[in-house]
Amino acid sequence: MTIVVADTGPIRYLLVIGGIELLPRLYDRVLLPRSVQAELTHHRAPEDVRAWALRPPAWVEIREVERLEATKELDVGEADAISLAR
Repeated sequence: MTIVVADTGPIRYLLVIGGIELLPRLYDRVLLPRSVQAELTHHRAPEDVRAWALRPPAWVEIREVERLEATKELDVGEADAISLAR
C-alpha cells in the first residue's frame, strides 16, 4: 500500500487545475493533517477547494497530529504534515 502525506499547496493547486484525481492513481491513501483541512476550508480559498475539503473522497484520511516541533520557517499545515510523515 502506498501512502503520501500532503500539505495545503499541492492539494489546493491540484484541485484548481483539475488534477486531483491523479493522486488516487498514484497512491492508495492520502493523509492530511486536520490543520491542512482547516487551511483548505479557509474563507479565502476557492469555493471548489473548500467544498472538496469539507467532504474529501474516501482515499483521503484526515488525521489529528501531535506536532513534534515548531519553527518560524513553517506554517502550521507544513509543520503538521512533517510531523505526520514522521
